[in-house]
Amino acid sequence: MARLIIEAVSGESKFSDIMFHLELFVSVSDAKTGIPVSGLRPEHFRLSSPVGKLFDMTISSQTEAAWDGVQNDGAGCYSLGVSISKDGGKQKLEWIEGEFYPFGIQVRFTDDQNELYMGQTVVRVQSLGK
Repeated sequence: MARLIIEAVSGESKFSDIMFHLELFVSVSDAKTGIPVSGLRPEHFRLSSPVGKLFDMTISSQTEAAWDGVQNDGAGCYSLGVSISKDGGKQKLEWIEGEFYPFGIQVRFTDDQNELYMGQTVVRVQSLGK
């Protein structure tokens, strides 16, 4: 197993709130080389949170940032939109403005040689909107 370095901060902004989404900003790099890990998809990210005990929690959007806006130069930094719902995703719920939410974030994938890469971190995010 190869280790990943995962760092996460709030991606929330009062300037541009996306309704029903709590935004996280996550950096992923290879622990051995320090090289950013680009090209990840939503299925490579896993979330754990006390919120998940009560509601269905999903990564509803994911975008990789680029260095200096150069689109073919992946930064290994990802914006994740997290949504909560109930009734199997049929009813979207709003995050409570001003409330703090803890998340465990895990990234895992296998390479072409079937070697597992994995890392995780925790972050506490305050909802700045709905």
